[in-house]
Amino acid sequence: MIGRMRSQTEEASKFIVDWMEHRTGIVTQLEHFLYEPVPKRGAWVYTLGSAVLGLIVVQFLTGILLLFYYVPSTDHAWNSVNYIMNEAYFGQLVRGIHYWSANFLLAMIGLHMAQVFFAGGYKAPRELNWVVGVVLLLLVIGLAFTGYLLRWDQDGFWASVVGMKIGSYSPFVGGYVINFLLGGDVAGPATLSRFFALHVWLLPAAIAPFIGIHLYLLRRHGVFGSEFEYSERLAKLHERQRLEEYAGYELDDDDEDEAERNGRSNGRGE
Repeated sequence: MIGRMRSQTEEASKFIVDWMEHRTGIVTQLEHFLYEPVPKRGAWVYTLGSAVLGLIVVQFLTGILLLFYYVPSTDHAWNSVNYIMNEAYFGQLVRGIHYWSANFLLAMIGLHMAQVFFAGGYKAPRELNWVVGVVLLLLVIGLAFTGYLLRWDQDGFWASVVGMKIGSYSPFVGGYVINFLLGGDVAGPATLSRFFALHVWLLPAAIAPFIGIHLYLLRRHGVFGSEFEYSERLAKLHERQRLEEYAGYELDDDDEDEAERNGRSNGRGE
């Protein structure tokens, strides 16, 4: 009975997959998206980028769940966080995942960028992808900074104030940017409202297309950054090209011999 149910389930799954592949090509697209050849030595290091993407997705999902209870006002922000932690179903778990995944995300981004740097992944033709990655790093740091104030407790409040004070010393634009973020001369309701808008709407909306560009460039140019990582593959490629050239010369010689034989036979026929 169990064996028959298992076989029926496998047949139904295969039918659904084949049906979707025939009409959308989604299986082939997923295979092309998920599978990327990497060097045998240190292959696990190349999963850091996927780990970063997974943590960003976790941040988005848990952040959406927290929005159901969070109230972005100075009167209710701390109380809503307290309610999430003590009253809401699975609230403590969801907020804990959101908090710790944010810390792991910054660590993983640092490791991922170090791996790309030491592998030479910033060199041509991948320099644009490196620039996009740096932009993503800055956006993620912005997410971390703006999210710290949303708790509206003493720790988050004064840490944000100190951070903005440091940023105000940036040349040319520092003062204007900090004045915009504060929404006035001191941190208050306008500051919380603007940090909430940046954290929930603007920065995630900016991160999403940059992730798409980053993945597109990754699939276009691959993950290899320096020649020593794939010298064996290059040697095989050069050998294959050399054999193809020799095969082309042999075909040309065969064509000339055949043409010469045909000319002789035509001469005899005349």
